[in-house]
Amino acid sequence: MRKILLIAIFFVTAFSFAQQTGSVQGYLLDLESNNEPLIYAKVVIKETGSEALSDEKGLFKFDNLKAGKYTLVSSFVGYETKESTIKVINGKSINIKLHLKADSISIDDLMLTLASTDKKDTAINK
Repeated sequence: MRKILLIAIFFVTAFSFAQQTGSVQGYLLDLESNNEPLIYAKVVIKETGSEALSDEKGLFKFDNLKAGKYTLVSSFVGYETKESTIKVINGKSINIKLHLKADSISIDDLMLTLASTDKKDTAINK
């Protein structure tokens, strides 16, 4: 009888500790191209420094997060960086879709940058 009681206490304790964390999973999608997935985009949890890369479907995942508020920082080359606040609840999995907007650079900015580079190169060669 004592063994059964100890085993029951062990399982109750194990299950109560197993529910002390939550998880976040989501998709990183292109805002301007019919929600195309952003492959190998980076997601960082600002408060912990944990990083994840999205897969070929744009999916990323963080497991074993303590309950609380977190800031997800999403980035991808050629896109604007985005911060999103989430709330993790013990024993729950949060599903989220993050849409990133292409970083706009005007043709005037591009031409100005190219002109500046050419002038510097010319000055060095003299």
